[in-house]
Amino acid sequence: MNPAQAHGWGEDASEARLSAMLGGLLPAALWMLYVVGAGRIRPTKNRRLLFHGASLLAAMTMFGSTGGWFDKSSALHMVQHMLILVVIAPLYVLARPLPQWFAASGATGIRLWKPFLRLSRHPLRTGILQSLMIWFWHMPVFYNLALVNPWWHLAEHLSFAITSGLFWWSILLRRTLTVLPALLLTLMSTGMLGALLTFSQTPFYDDLLNLQDQQLAGLIMWVPGGLFYLMAGGWFGLRLFSGEHTQSSKHSLGPTAREEWKN
Repeated sequence: MNPAQAHGWGEDASEARLSAMLGGLLPAALWMLYVVGAGRIRPTKNRRLLFHGASLLAAMTMFGSTGGWFDKSSALHMVQHMLILVVIAPLYVLARPLPQWFAASGATGIRLWKPFLRLSRHPLRTGILQSLMIWFWHMPVFYNLALVNPWWHLAEHLSFAITSGLFWWSILLRRTLTVLPALLLTLMSTGMLGALLTFSQTPFYDDLLNLQDQQLAGLIMWVPGGLFYLMAGGWFGLRLFSGEHTQSSKHSLGPTAREEWKN
């Protein structure tokens, strides 16, 4: 299988299309749960718009691989990764969809969310987890494996979505000083990786083996990607010292957590 086939191109791309369809089932299921739950617990207009916008962007990003939108270069592939890591995930978090998901899934949904709720109490841990996942999948051996194997490609995107969702969840909904080192860690780790790709004189990846394209991919991760983390740091600093009353640092599994996501 050549590198393009993992993204849905090639003479026999049925396996790639199947993996892309399965990858699209997760945002589709979350979207359906939200719609059902919104009929029971009505979200605010802004949060509803944020959620639908994030879901639409997620669907376009996931199925863009099947249509070949992002498989033409390392730079376009990096755009796909950055959309997942710094655009779609924080939009989902800012939409605060847990009340709607809980309303639709009941006790089963709460049990499924329980480990994520616990981990989200530790911004630094989620930052380390996300950074490790980013470096893991941008190591040449695993990046190239994801290019040629659609199931590894699906695992790559799902791991980005889960770890970045946890990271932004712990960052955007908390008021604790550990948020700042978590943001700094992520900014430094992605910046180092972006700089490595930008200044390298050897192509690492098998999609086009184009050095200039790889350098552009590094710049995309380094500059636009880093800008989102800098913006989050500035927003958090203002929020931390603004003195506004918030309960977003509470993540229990009882009625308090449900009430928190309603507010």
